[in-house]
Amino acid sequence: MEDYEVGMLVGEGSFGKVFQGRRKFSSQVVALKYIPKHGKSEKDLRNLRQEIEIQRKLDHPNIIVLLDAFETHNEFCLVTELAQGELFEILEADGSLPEIEVQNVAKQMIRALHYLHSNKIIHRDMKPQNILIGPDRQLKLCDFGFARAMTQQTLTLTSVKGTPLYMAPELVQEQPYNHTVDLWSLGVILYELFRGEPPFYTNNIIALVGQIVKDPVKWPSGMSPDFKSFLKGLLVKDPQRRLTWPRLAEHAFI
Repeated sequence: MEDYEVGMLVGEGSFGKVFQGRRKFSSQVVALKYIPKHGKSEKDLRNLRQEIEIQRKLDHPNIIVLLDAFETHNEFCLVTELAQGELFEILEADGSLPEIEVQNVAKQMIRALHYLHSNKIIHRDMKPQNILIGPDRQLKLCDFGFARAMTQQTLTLTSVKGTPLYMAPELVQEQPYNHTVDLWSLGVILYELFRGEPPFYTNNIIALVGQIVKDPVKWPSGMSPDFKSFLKGLLVKDPQRRLTWPRLAEHAFI
């Protein structure tokens, strides 16, 4: 850590704190994410180490770059490139986005997910808070705390991770799942960006699960045919029928 100078606090959450920093003897500005070990189980610590190992290997313009990582007796510190904001902040400020902006998000996140899935990695926690904004409006997928590397022997997973609002039906029902859970989550995000609220929303988690599993999507007016077709492909409750690779990348909306 002696290689970095810690600056102002730029973010804080249940995970810990994020500071702006600078690599000493250079002009490189970075984000320093401090995650305390206190209160975390051995499984939590293993998951954190797994996040670090997964992120070390990733190299894609739409995925946040992990520059360095340290572990001390009391905490972890992840050093990443510094983003300029979150997609969630834009959604909070503006309420919704025009379709052309939603399409830009879709194109960039499809590139990020294609890279992950091609490398047999499922993100499992897609949400607006985990999509950061870099220079020149380049979007960066971050937070691989729930990500899971898949081997040939484990192409279907069963452990439940992620944010319920964006979870696929098979996840909330604790059924086996694969990479298409990320594609459902992307569909929810794009719908929310356009409409201003996700397709299924309630503060009651039991009712939310029921909606995700059973209720049809209510399609807002004003969507282009290509956008609606794209979302209809992603927001299919049966994962076997959900739009996926390679047809996904060939869709007219992308």
